[in-house]
Amino acid sequence: MKFLLQEMKYTDIFIDLDDTLIDTAGNTRITVGEIYKDYNFGNYFPSFDDFYAIYYANVSRLWTLYSQGKIAKKTLQRERFIGALTTVEEISDEQALAINDDFIARIMEKGILIEGAKELLDYLYPKYKIHILSNGFTEMQYKKMDSAGLSSYFDKVILSDKVGINKPHPDIFTYALNETGKNKEEVIMIGDNVVNDIQGAYNCEIDQIWFNPEDISPGDIKPTYTVKKLDEIKSIL
Repeated sequence: MKFLLQEMKYTDIFIDLDDTLIDTAGNTRITVGEIYKDYNFGNYFPSFDDFYAIYYANVSRLWTLYSQGKIAKKTLQRERFIGALTTVEEISDEQALAINDDFIARIMEKGILIEGAKELLDYLYPKYKIHILSNGFTEMQYKKMDSAGLSSYFDKVILSDKVGINKPHPDIFTYALNETGKNKEEVIMIGDNVVNDIQGAYNCEIDQIWFNPEDISPGDIKPTYTVKKLDEIKSIL
């Protein structure tokens, strides 16, 4: 996909972290695989793929509820494995919580990036101030950035967990503008989630670049730009 080069109208970039820069989906699958093996989940499920399908559906539901402000952070963390292991009587809720703690400790050490992420940051860093705008949890996001070697690229790290408001709520975008001292015309949002990142920014009249590697339909949402690969962003910015 080619884009017409334009005069640099933006000074700052808001960018999502999980599955935009860090391959959270890939890191999660690897880490859940370790948990499955080390805790002998094969005794309770036909295969890892069967368990992962249950885990993924449960966590996706929890994150949707969390993003909508319908459950608290503690509920998401508590139910991550309790919900996935609900059919396993041999594993108590207390054991499931301990497994969750182990999972968090392990995944924070994983540093796999989305293809082209570091190259994109190297390209953007001399031209713009780059700010993380993420719905992730404070105690995890900083460690994940360190593990992935990304921490030095960002001027501000704005986390919904710390602000108390989740994307796509407009107040977190307003908070980010105030925190960076920028007007909406001066920034652009880059992210993979068409609702949280793209619709959220659009509702605040902030331009957006939707990273859409799976080429899914945006529905009624109309992003300013759409790319399948991160290196295409170099043709926009």
